[in-house]
Amino acid sequence: MPTFADLGLSKPLLDALAHLGYERPTPIQEQAIPELLAGRDVIGQAQTGTGKTAAFGLPLLEFVDPEDQEVQALVLTPTRELCIQVTQALRAYGERRGVEIVAIFGGAPIRDQAAYLRQGAQVVVGTVGRVMDMMSRHFLVLSDARYVVLDEADEMLDLGFLEDVETILSRCPSGRQTALFSATIPLEISRLAEQRMFDPVTIKVRAETLTIDTVDQFYVEVGVREKAEALARVLKSERPDQAIIFVRTKIGADRLARALGDRGVRVKALHGDMTQGSRDGVMLAFKGGRERLLVATDIAARGLDISGVSHVVNYDLPNSPDLYVHRIGRTGRVGRSGRAITLVTPKQRRDLAAIERHANTEIVEWSANGGPPPSEAEARRDGEPERAPRDEKRERRQPRRPRHTKPHAREDGDRAKLMIGAGRADGLEPADVIGAIVDHSHLEGEDVTGVRVLERFSFAEVPFRRAEEVVKKVRGKRVRGTELELEVTGR
Repeated sequence: MPTFADLGLSKPLLDALAHLGYERPTPIQEQAIPELLAGRDVIGQAQTGTGKTAAFGLPLLEFVDPEDQEVQALVLTPTRELCIQVTQALRAYGERRGVEIVAIFGGAPIRDQAAYLRQGAQVVVGTVGRVMDMMSRHFLVLSDARYVVLDEADEMLDLGFLEDVETILSRCPSGRQTALFSATIPLEISRLAEQRMFDPVTIKVRAETLTIDTVDQFYVEVGVREKAEALARVLKSERPDQAIIFVRTKIGADRLARALGDRGVRVKALHGDMTQGSRDGVMLAFKGGRERLLVATDIAARGLDISGVSHVVNYDLPNSPDLYVHRIGRTGRVGRSGRAITLVTPKQRRDLAAIERHANTEIVEWSANGGPPPSEAEARRDGEPERAPRDEKRERRQPRRPRHTKPHAREDGDRAKLMIGAGRADGLEPADVIGAIVDHSHLEGEDVTGVRVLERFSFAEVPFRRAEEVVKKVRGKRVRGTELELEVTGR
């Protein structure tokens, strides 16, 4: 196998890679880096987790001149989270070259980002919406940006950004070098490449197959308010060598880490809002086995590939079968068996069944002895007190709850889609949307589904018969300093 030195990279970058512990290039790096160093346009079809940031980032850092204060390279990303991740990676790779890298994204003050640009930046990493905004205000000039990367181009298409991408590319020099990376290449992306790239080399790399054949899979049904307690109970019973506990949001990661700490469980959180130094410290401690338990968001955990992970816990149910497979594929590596445990609320049982169907797998109910729950007869034989026969249908409708909480009637039936006139550009995250609706109406978090936060708008689904009530009660409320405007857009 070739080394990074064999690919033609300079000593400062090789030193940085060695310092970061990178030993051998991944397939996408091995194929894309020489082509990009040779000045060719490249289309890289690769999934997340294949190492594509280094594949386009290392040639980019070779290309820029640290002595020139103009913006020489631009990386476009569809989301704030990816923008931050790419920026952190490029800063780590380019530290020994003295290259200035500025991130521009929604949710942060434009004035501060404009100041960073004025101080001089050779590389700009930005979300599509914020780059358009900065160009319109003349804070960002791309006339010298001769190296342009479109990262996760298919997601830009899904979010409706392709027209803005065309506009941004039109502001860059016609003789630029362009790299386009995408998990899929739909027709619209092909057209963009044909119109905006010069004789591109196409590289297709499949992600390492994540097998779940060696992973025993379980679920724990639990009420929303009892999830943290249930997780602590699972961890105490399972005693994992190392476990990654997946949550949906950065706020949720911090909240869960605190809740487990209060219960005497030592964990570390990992998410995109942490400083680079903090993230590196947590990653190194976990990779080195000094920390056993990690609470992480999906994006933050992308770089974790550790053979010693014995357990994966889905504290928050993943929103797709592919993400489920990707998460639990972090265990059961290198011939070892692994265990995956998913916490589900009664309302999520249908979602869990969908994951089973689409991932072609079986997820059985967890019990402390590692097998299926004991029958009533087995429980009595093991010395547990006899319990009244369960009315399973009734329990599915009405889960047990602490006495100080009121039962919450399940909201079934039709759903209504709401549009909220604020998005990532206003600093909103899915947790903010759910929180605003829950805080100002009589709904609970489980009643709010289908949450999507785009650059300037957000969407959520609520029970149809409650939609107008939600709009009336939440309209005008302020979240992160932004007054919310809501309307029902469909059902």
